[in-house]
Amino acid sequence: MKKKPVEEIKTESARNTIINQHKKFGKTISLNGCFGSSNIGQKAGFIAREIVKKIPNAFMRCPIAAYPEIEGPTQVLLYDDFHVIIDGCKLRYLAKSYEKLGLKVSLNYALDEHFSCEKKPGPNFDEEKMKEIADIIIKDIQKVVLGK
Repeated sequence: MKKKPVEEIKTESARNTIINQHKKFGKTISLNGCFGSSNIGQKAGFIAREIVKKIPNAFMRCPIAAYPEIEGPTQVLLYDDFHVIIDGCKLRYLAKSYEKLGLKVSLNYALDEHFSCEKKPGPNFDEEKMKEIADIIIKDIQKVVLGK
């Protein structure tokens, strides 16, 4: 998907977000988790939230708001310099949606493949284990994306 010039984005708050975050941080990272209906989807969302708490230039974005068919599209994630996706399962639906937008995914994890998480119904999971996984992904982001 082709991003609009920032000044053409209809939503003022979205324009300001793009301008101000790039002014403050230089480069920004879109970081999203699956939030699917199973426990690993919920884990992915939890992990994403933990990571954005620790990396100042990483932001959770709404991938649905990038589509022009949606009234008043914000397209904020199109302006991020890096894209990190935490999918719950190996089907990688969130990563596929980013690719459909034409975005290059910098890092992508599937919790069942990368961290041997078992997919079960419901939202129950061990938060401490998810924080450990978040720390592993943060190290990858620092190395691959931030060059540290």
